[in-house]
Amino acid sequence: MADGTVTTSSLPPMLRSMRARASGHRHLLAGSAALVITAGLQAASGALFWLFAARGDVQDDVGHATALFTSIQFVAFLAGLGLPVAVARYAPGRTRDDHVLYGWAVVATSVVGALVALGYMLIVSPGAVEELQDWDHALGPALFVFLVVGTGLTLLLDVRLMTQRRWGLVIWRSGIAAIARFPLLLVPIETHRSLWLFVAVSLPNAVIGVIGTGLLPLVTGDRHRFSPLPPTTRKMVRYSAVNWLSTLAYQAPTFAMPVIVLVNVPASVNASFYVAWGIVALACYIPTAISQALLAEGGRDGAHVRSQVRLALVIAGGLMVVATVGATLGRDIIVSLYGAEYDQAASVLPPLVAASIPWAVSSVYLSEARVWHRSGATIAITVTLTVAILGPALVLV
Repeated sequence: MADGTVTTSSLPPMLRSMRARASGHRHLLAGSAALVITAGLQAASGALFWLFAARGDVQDDVGHATALFTSIQFVAFLAGLGLPVAVARYAPGRTRDDHVLYGWAVVATSVVGALVALGYMLIVSPGAVEELQDWDHALGPALFVFLVVGTGLTLLLDVRLMTQRRWGLVIWRSGIAAIARFPLLLVPIETHRSLWLFVAVSLPNAVIGVIGTGLLPLVTGDRHRFSPLPPTTRKMVRYSAVNWLSTLAYQAPTFAMPVIVLVNVPASVNASFYVAWGIVALACYIPTAISQALLAEGGRDGAHVRSQVRLALVIAGGLMVVATVGATLGRDIIVSLYGAEYDQAASVLPPLVAASIPWAVSSVYLSEARVWHRSGATIAITVTLTVAILGPALVLV
């Protein structure tokens, strides 16, 4: 160029390839870092929230609250329909088609979330959910439905922001939801205390999911659209269905394990388990988040998927090894912070965190299979994980 500027087109083919690969890694690293920070915010706020609750409330109330919170996460997970994965793959941009596909994903998440929430209360209806009806026969279930739908919309919102590479907004959303819990915790409500603990921990995230979905056009540059349906709609529906089944299998351990526990143990034991599980959930979320960043970046044209996969393996696997060592050396801190009645949490923590190492490897290869549309490999990985984790859990719980 006359002004001395070197453009990408003027570079030799090998240098252009290296430059494109470095750019892909930069976005992958930025996305992974943002999601790890988000996971850290969620984990830190969750740990502090339940620590303050354990210090200020009886263990049974904490146990009932964690059971309700577990139910919300489980139902939102069931109602996801694989749409977060499908949105990352088929609606990553800002075209009209992207907005239409995302708009219908929002509608499907809201409708199915409400139906599954009602079905959960009618069919499963553990004691924790019955407490909602004891508070108010109509408003209690309505609150549960709203929190499920809001939580599901939050998952979609995060994916949409990720595909826009607005990593800062992902962190801000998580940070605001994390901080907003604590003023609610300090409200001096004594009656139905376990229900209020549940509202305090889950309401900010759900409200931000609803409001953030409404404000999303400010980020994407266009309003939510619902027509005309793009030619890729059928492919997205099929991809969503396949990945819904694989997501059910893949994430079933993280959502079903707490449900298995809460329906089989007293509330006091569930409170102790949930303290350890909160740490384990963070450990499992970090490789999941890195894999989501890999899916968002690997699905773009010109992505160097194989090298991105190797980098994701090193980051996710390395972090989980460090987490396992930290959990083993620092497990007694749980008893120091929460009290002697939570000693069971310290005992089960190290082996549970160690399970995050193979989880990390599986998560990365699952994202690779999804990028390449390898349905057989996707299902095989997820089914193997579910059987290997939930099988022993059902026997040993």
